[in-house]
Amino acid sequence: MICLFEDRKVLNFYPLTLTRPIYELRCGVMSLQEKIHTRFSQSLFFHCRDYLTRTLAQRAGKNRVNQWEKMVRSDLLLINGRVLLSGDEIPLEGEEEVGIQGEDIVYARLRKKTMASFSKGSLRDIETFLTEVMRKIRLRQVEAKLVEFPWDLVDGNREMIRKDFEIKNRRGIEGKVDRNAHLINPGLIYIERGTTVEAGVVMDATQGPIYIEERVRIRPPTIVDGPSYIARGTTIDGAKIRGGCSIGPVCRIAGEIEESIIHGFTNKHHEGFIGHSYIGEWVNLGALTTTSDLKNTYGTVKVCLSGKKIDTGKMKVGSFIGDHTKTGIGTLLDTGCVMGVAVNLFGGGRTPRFIPSFSWGGGSEFKENRLDKVLEVARIVMERRGIQQTPSERDLLKKVYQLTLKERKSAKVEL
Repeated sequence: MICLFEDRKVLNFYPLTLTRPIYELRCGVMSLQEKIHTRFSQSLFFHCRDYLTRTLAQRAGKNRVNQWEKMVRSDLLLINGRVLLSGDEIPLEGEEEVGIQGEDIVYARLRKKTMASFSKGSLRDIETFLTEVMRKIRLRQVEAKLVEFPWDLVDGNREMIRKDFEIKNRRGIEGKVDRNAHLINPGLIYIERGTTVEAGVVMDATQGPIYIEERVRIRPPTIVDGPSYIARGTTIDGAKIRGGCSIGPVCRIAGEIEESIIHGFTNKHHEGFIGHSYIGEWVNLGALTTTSDLKNTYGTVKVCLSGKKIDTGKMKVGSFIGDHTKTGIGTLLDTGCVMGVAVNLFGGGRTPRFIPSFSWGGGSEFKENRLDKVLEVARIVMERRGIQQTPSERDLLKKVYQLTLKERKSAKVEL
């Protein structure tokens, strides 16, 4: 039995991990979870924070999420959900051991006999459980990539697209490509059946592969540079997609995107620039919304996460935007901007570098974005895409609203 777990560092990825487990974040063509599934070719089980159980069960199956009783009756390989797996860093078979990197647990391989010595209740606090395991089982220093912050995913996206392209081993043009579209280095371009590439589009795989899933529509005058990944059902409408981008599924994209990860059902259907950013689901970016990803001083960028200002040590860092957030036309996002879940941001000027979840306003004046209004808008937006909002999705937003009340108070958002 293989089970992915979350550790305390999920806090470093807020607001993105307020609404999903860490292993559902993406880097490359696949999410962290999908990379592990592909590597081991067997079904996975999942540990997550209790309030995420129901929504994760909708996607993964209720018998695979927080199944403590099954875990204490099985041989178990626990894998840290922050692992960015690209090879054989974690062996499936072997003796009982805990693989560590510095202070982080990468994995724990445990036999049924060892698991039987623990109660199912002890697994609810996974880190306390693993601390106890470390007293009983030998430790082994291992080399593995554990992401620490969201910009690690953005920075690694270009290389992971290349690696995922090789792992998936898909080649060829299965979709409909107009004879007046221009494909450069087509041996590194995969276009799935049901996708349409119209006349005047340029796809350039000189610097890396381009992976396009089914039912994508790419309209002129679009240019797509590799390495890039565009997921199913997405429309690219006269955009400049620079290298290092992962987009979709079911997004509508225009303007210029560079070195960014955009989750599903997000719209940026107008001019504007998004660079070195990570954007969640169900986000709508108004016309001319633009992220800054470089300071005029060329200094390193500081980002506010969980109430702390962290120096990224990097020169290029864009924005990190939670699910169900909206920006008005002409919004300018400062370098290293963090916007929480369900923010409604007015356009027309520069914004603060940290905007708490469930905030409504612009400039320096914000009030609370009413929970009932957020739920209703989310329902309307989802129905427009043919998706029915479930009770568990409503309850998730209600929980996130409660969890983020303190950050709104600290930021002096009018309640």
